[in-house]
Amino acid sequence: MGRPGGDSLLCPEIFGEFEDVPTRLRRAVANRLEQVAAARGGLLHACGAFNALYFDYSPRLRRYTVEPDPDSFIAAPVGGPLPVLPVGAYVRLTRGTRELWGEVAAVLGAQEDVDRDGWAAGALSGAPASDSLDRQRVIVDTDVFGPLSTGELVERGRWLRPGGGWQDGHLVGPVPSVVRDVSARDQAGSFAAHLAGPARPLLDSGPLPGWLLEENGEITEADIARAVRAAVSCLAQIMASAPGLRVWGLYGRSDAESSAFTGSATAEEVFSAVSRPAPGGRARYTALWPLLNTLIQSTDRPDRLAGVPGAALVVDANLALANTVTSRMSRVGIDVRLDDRWQQGGIWRAQPLPVHGLLAGLDPLSPAGVGYAESQASPGGLSPVAAGAASASVDAASRVVVVHMDDELMVLTVALSTSDLEAGRLELGRSALALLPQGDLILELHHAGVTLPGELTKQRVRRAGSAVRQVAWPRDLPPGTRLTVAAARAGRRLTATTVRLSPPAEIQGFGTVLWEYDASVLSEATGLAVPPPAPGREARQCPPSRLSWRPAVAALEHLIIEALRRDGETGPADSRRLDGVRLTAALFGSDIRSPALLWTVIHTCEDMSLLGLLTQQSAPQDGPDVFTWWPTTPEALLARSASGWDAPDQPPGQLLSRRWIRPQRRRLPDGQHPSPESRRDYARWRMEIEGSDADTELPPGTTFVRGHLKGSGPGKPWHRHVAQPKER
Repeated sequence: MGRPGGDSLLCPEIFGEFEDVPTRLRRAVANRLEQVAAARGGLLHACGAFNALYFDYSPRLRRYTVEPDPDSFIAAPVGGPLPVLPVGAYVRLTRGTRELWGEVAAVLGAQEDVDRDGWAAGALSGAPASDSLDRQRVIVDTDVFGPLSTGELVERGRWLRPGGGWQDGHLVGPVPSVVRDVSARDQAGSFAAHLAGPARPLLDSGPLPGWLLEENGEITEADIARAVRAAVSCLAQIMASAPGLRVWGLYGRSDAESSAFTGSATAEEVFSAVSRPAPGGRARYTALWPLLNTLIQSTDRPDRLAGVPGAALVVDANLALANTVTSRMSRVGIDVRLDDRWQQGGIWRAQPLPVHGLLAGLDPLSPAGVGYAESQASPGGLSPVAAGAASASVDAASRVVVVHMDDELMVLTVALSTSDLEAGRLELGRSALALLPQGDLILELHHAGVTLPGELTKQRVRRAGSAVRQVAWPRDLPPGTRLTVAAARAGRRLTATTVRLSPPAEIQGFGTVLWEYDASVLSEATGLAVPPPAPGREARQCPPSRLSWRPAVAALEHLIIEALRRDGETGPADSRRLDGVRLTAALFGSDIRSPALLWTVIHTCEDMSLLGLLTQQSAPQDGPDVFTWWPTTPEALLARSASGWDAPDQPPGQLLSRRWIRPQRRRLPDGQHPSPESRRDYARWRMEIEGSDADTELPPGTTFVRGHLKGSGPGKPWHRHVAQPKER
């Protein structure tokens, strides 16, 4: 057997940003993952892709070439409660003294409030996990360690029998909803926490600990989890770039097999069932797993839902539906969209057109969890979608635009009309307002570049139809001012900010406008011909291949900056800083305890750090990373530069790094040697600081890490100083 990391494609670049991976390496990895997916039933999750490279899965042999340590596997005893089993985890299915090894290939939600034809209660679609347990379907691949022995085949047969421990060939049951502060629904996060914690011995026999030691000088559990997460995200994007794979979330599926399903009779039956509204023109919610189970049981191959083929079929169905919806081949007059990606393999929503308010213009593949939100509306009240029709004219008048929506977060832009400012009203639209908890709300108001008095910064506001009222607006707001408004859907806080124009707009006959505005609303209010504002920094859109569990939301950037400016701890040169946990609380309230929302904020801040809008620093003692906003004063630019946050060859504000690494010698893992480039850099550095008589020879077993910003430039500077092992 080989050693972990024996695959020559496992390089340090894989543990960084997708954009830093050389094109040739991307293509080679994509080709290998296509082969791995084909050998494993045509389906591969990004966590499984990590295992395939790290533990050297051979597509030719259809097995791992590394002998694993079963003591690091997760034990799943028959008849007992299920532990959290993330995708990619190695498991021991135990029955007394007998056991069967496998790897988790897929995990789906498995709440039971569904009918055999797929009908699901709306309250299930988008419903959060309970505080304690979350019912899941865990699909285990028992063939990844090679052909099963006769005894293992007999044991698997026992598990597959009715009452033998598997339901439809899978493990089904409640699992803890949160473990080690990670949601059990976050497969990449749970997998990373598992490898950094109880399964650490599996990683220790491979190259990652040595690489992290080379980079940081020490290794913490947080460092390992962060590196594994980064690798899973990078591999997901590589799979998305592979010509022979199609991706759904973090799953890669054989393009040929997916296309074959799209043209099948089963695909037609799935779409026919999913695109049928409920009687009376109401929205209908259809869960894929029970629907597929009913359809497949009536065919000549009822075993197609057992094992990995079942997970592949779920991905095929979602991809076929997505293709039909996005190519506008849906039934005429019917709006079909994904509402929940997790539960039962996916819950889709169908209702007659037109749709209004919340759903108008929303990406049909962005799961908004409308079903759950409708179920939380007050008795006798209008549902968000039905209410949208009543508020459509108001929404248009005040220019309410949904810019982001998921099951945890809502971000809108609202252009204030003259009547809004005079009446103390913030128009949100019934459809958006109905997604928030009933009762009064708290408005946290920011005014870019202006320090507001305390009575304006935090206000209690009351619902009134499609708006909230009793808002005290700053006196200098002109009509047409555009606000960015964000809210956690489980919370009662609305966080809103104006956005400063740079440069300000000069409007003939009106004067100077300092904040972003809607030209049509301002024109209607003043009777003047108002030009649109000059474009500022373009809002970034997350690339479609960015497949992290909770991707960054560019629409939050201005709100994050304003929250740091108001609530952050004061640092050098009047900078402001908060860690991700406290920043999330500053944005959405301390009562919100959502790992998903926290990761959305952290991922957004990380992207802002890469752009130079913030700086990011690792906190001591494994605490959450700290993000810092710097003013544009000369003193702040000098302090930021003196602190090592800006690269010597980069102007301030063009930061491409996370943390400054000072020049130093580092010990190499056994079997690795410093590269010639590292030797030359070390000699040059020694002579620069000690003169021409300096000892320029690197001590045995060490390499030299020159001063650099971690993660900066094209590629990761630290890994260029380690000679890679030769291919075997």
